[in-house]
Amino acid sequence: MAVVMKRFALACTMVLTTLIAAPRAHSSEATVESWVKVASTGLDTRALAALEQISGANRRLLALRAYLRAGDSLPQRWSWSQRQLADYEYTPEGRAAAADIDAVAAEFAAENPGFTLQVNRQPRSLEQQLSRWNENPGVGRVADSLERSLLRQFTSTATPNADLVRRALLDWSPSVAAPLAAPGLSAHGQGRAFDFQIEHDGTIVAGLEVAYARRDWDANGWTHKLQHAVSASGRSFSGPLQSPYEPWHYAYAPQSH
Repeated sequence: MAVVMKRFALACTMVLTTLIAAPRAHSSEATVESWVKVASTGLDTRALAALEQISGANRRLLALRAYLRAGDSLPQRWSWSQRQLADYEYTPEGRAAAADIDAVAAEFAAENPGFTLQVNRQPRSLEQQLSRWNENPGVGRVADSLERSLLRQFTSTATPNADLVRRALLDWSPSVAAPLAAPGLSAHGQGRAFDFQIEHDGTIVAGLEVAYARRDWDANGWTHKLQHAVSASGRSFSGPLQSPYEPWHYAYAPQSH
């Protein structure tokens, strides 16, 4: 009987905890959403449209921080339209990028017999960026950290004014960088970055997983070997990306050849 009563008490405690936590979670979501609304006033219409497609108030808040940080550069950095993406491979710039990727791949294959480079040559659409942002666990963790920081800063239930929220967002610095650029601001969206993967016998041996970057790339020497191939090719790539650390990610500056 005592065991049954203990189990009943534990079950009641769990239910009560859930009931208490649910309103708190809802309250937090509403609070963060109010910050997004007030601080996004006057934002570029493309960024506003992107915010509406982001799942979760704190992920919207994190993206908003990036848009505010971009400032006047946002229109120049914004990802290409579907028409620009469709036309890219036929443009002089698209053809130059393809030739430069081919040169790096040829250099790498010559230096590492049996291994090849795989590259997604198509710029990353805004829709792809939004999907990745909404699903990426690392983005979620950074967004949670931002939310907690602002909840500590703004203890009042009243929504702070736009200037205060914007300043808090601009002043905040994450302990670990988000693993993705905010939707619309990825260099991949304009063909200004490319990700290389290493393949052997049809299997990817060094891929695009941040959690395995040190193990698969650094420990096996692929980081250095890719750097050497890029340098030896003499083409318009620079990298790899250091924050977040992505040994496969190289910036691209198109030039005429």
